[in-house]
Amino acid sequence: MQFIESSIVGLRSAVITLTCRTSPLRFMLFPMVHVGEPSFYAEVTARVRKCAIIVAEGPPAGTAPLQERMSRLRLDRLVDQNNALDLGSLGIPVFWEAVPPPARTPAERVRHTAEDAFGAVALRLLGRYGDPLKLPSRDQAESYDERWVEGRAARWFRDRVVDRRDDALNRRLSALHQEHRERPITVAVVYGAGHMPAVVEHLRAEFDYSVKEAEWLMVAAAPS
Repeated sequence: MQFIESSIVGLRSAVITLTCRTSPLRFMLFPMVHVGEPSFYAEVTARVRKCAIIVAEGPPAGTAPLQERMSRLRLDRLVDQNNALDLGSLGIPVFWEAVPPPARTPAERVRHTAEDAFGAVALRLLGRYGDPLKLPSRDQAESYDERWVEGRAARWFRDRVVDRRDDALNRRLSALHQEHRERPITVAVVYGAGHMPAVVEHLRAEFDYSVKEAEWLMVAAAPS
């Protein structure tokens, strides 16, 4: 199963719908690329708008202003997901990955600002704001090969950045399945493409979900 496809025409993302024989509940997966053409995020928004619940990566808009400001610094036609995808404005319940508590004291405000600044610099160094056309394709088997990374630093990084977050996401999806399994609704899962293999495997193994349909969206077209 392929989530991201890189080819001579550009970079595409597969919107994947999972269904279960014993429940009318559906999960619609949106493997996100954090930089793309405005039309990509418009297409994602149009599809998410039809869902009843959203499970989204990261914090709500406005909680990391320095990172959002950094993401606007571009000299090309592309936009950052932080600025192009406003899930909180759709009027649909959103389960965010992280909701920072409000800063109540000057010391807390200083700490939050420092964490925001560190995050903006770290994301820049990690290539968050880079050219999506340089990204490789991503599929299910390839992702699981990456679990066996070598080196203590690489294993520590994967554990913090990927594995622990995958586990938290899957716990959330399990809870939603248990709560809404009798309802004919769709849950949108709007997360980075790197998290989707774990989601598919978890929902398949725990509740026997399988792929009902998939649709390709163009993230960024190659220059003509």
